[in-house]
Amino acid sequence: MEQNEVFADGIGEITLAGGMVRMDLVTLVGNQNDKENPPKLQFCRRVVMPPDGFLRSFSAMENLVKQLIEAGLVKPRDGETGENPVSTGDVAETAAPKSPNF
Repeated sequence: MEQNEVFADGIGEITLAGGMVRMDLVTLVGNQNDKENPPKLQFCRRVVMPPDGFLRSFSAMENLVKQLIEAGLVKPRDGETGENPVSTGDVAETAAPKSPNF
């Protein structure tokens, strides 16, 4: 049985186009020790799904965030409850591009 895995450091942009949700996956490229080539996020793949599939995925991600908080692997951002995005202290978290659509 063939398995296909894709690694990404995060989601760079999420858009709704043509009735489909499009999520651009990004990876961190560059060298932390090279000031001329600092790490930055670069597009690597796109996931396209119908809105109902996106909503089911979002619900599953919210449940996983709660589990990660309960396990002590991540903590909520300052002033936010465990139901909102988390802080991991990652470089990718602060460098993630913001979508103009949200």
